[in-house]
Amino acid sequence: MKWLRSNRGSSSILVALALIMLVVFSILAVSTSSANLRLARKHAETVKTYYNLDSEGERFLNDVYNGIRQGKEKASHAIHSISEGELSDAGLSADMIDIIRATLGSLSGSSERQNYLDELYPKLVMYFAMKAVTEAYPECVASMAGDYLNNAHLYSTVPVELNFIVRKTFILEYDNSLRYLSVSIKVSDPERDKEPQDICNILEWRMWQESSEYKNEHDLWEGRPE
Repeated sequence: MKWLRSNRGSSSILVALALIMLVVFSILAVSTSSANLRLARKHAETVKTYYNLDSEGERFLNDVYNGIRQGKEKASHAIHSISEGELSDAGLSADMIDIIRATLGSLSGSSERQNYLDELYPKLVMYFAMKAVTEAYPECVASMAGDYLNNAHLYSTVPVELNFIVRKTFILEYDNSLRYLSVSIKVSDPERDKEPQDICNILEWRMWQESSEYKNEHDLWEGRPE
């Protein structure tokens, strides 16, 4: 029974158990690290996709701003040309020139003519702005109040609620699925002293994907107009 009182094999058993535990913990650590790495990569790709789509939306919004700036510049030039009697230099269609010439001819007195030109300016801003945005983004512009591009009678003394809406959906493929950003912008009240961001109202700025949908309607990026 002396072998029962011997401790010569106990140290080997402890060493073996310690090695087994170290191997198990090492495997668990490697598995956890691998899972965390995959999760971190997936999160990074998701964030990258989000900001890629968001940057496309910002670029779209800036193009709308630029269209409005062009509209204001061209409208000011057109009003100056009309005031000087050089309607052919106003950059307007023949139908619009005919309506404006006829309207000016029907007005008596310089004050009435000036009031008409003051009211004509924002209409021309909408015309040139819508034209610029339509050229940059075909089929993305919808008019709520009238057809600024084709209805020449809008440029007479007809009162018009000045606004139009620009809509576009951006698509990005990621991880065998499609991600979307839907943007809708309303342009209205293009007064002379207002900057483009003051007359643009973001109606929708929504990200979603095929199997689900998530909304982000506020403060998606710095400088978002209220």
